[in-house]
Amino acid sequence: MKGITGNPALDAYQRFAVKSVSSAQRAEGTNGAARPPQPTEAAKVSISTEARELASGSGQVNTQKIERLKAAITEGSFRVDSTIVAQRMLDGVGG
Repeated sequence: MKGITGNPALDAYQRFAVKSVSSAQRAEGTNGAARPPQPTEAAKVSISTEARELASGSGQVNTQKIERLKAAITEGSFRVDSTIVAQRMLDGVGG
């Protein structure tokens, strides 16, 4: 089966998410006798176009900024302002 996104995690999920669960082990009934497995189907999942675009990495990536951050972290000069982080978290939840 060919991948739908090129993203290995999403492709694996797509391959396994729609498998039938009819091969489940038998459960014992109330009288102790084994019941035959009841074939059921796994939940169907659809991935939005937006999610596919995000997974494909088609968005703009500022590689220079990423490299500067990596270097700062490696050098130990990267500092996190916890006040700004907390404020942005509150802004994100509408607080």
